Amino acid sequence: MNTVVVELPDETDAWAKAKAEAEGFLTLSDYMAHLVQQQKDIETLRAKLMLGMEGEGIPIEKVNERMRALLVAKTA
Repeated sequence: MNTVVVELPDETDAWAKAKAEAEGFLTLSDYMAHLVQQQKDIETLRAKLMLGMEGEGIPIEKVNERMRALLVAKTA
């Protein structure tokens, strides 16, 4: 794992520490790592969605069927 040093203004540092604690993170470092991973996941999903838009796609009926099946499985 790599170490990155980030300098923040005092006000931003205080806000980030409070936000990290409020969201249940033990350290500001854990919170920052979470935010970076979350952004990476968003960009990966966005790329996959864009790629899917370029293809044939899936009929909405199939999507609805899959969603219903997932919901039924989760509530069972």
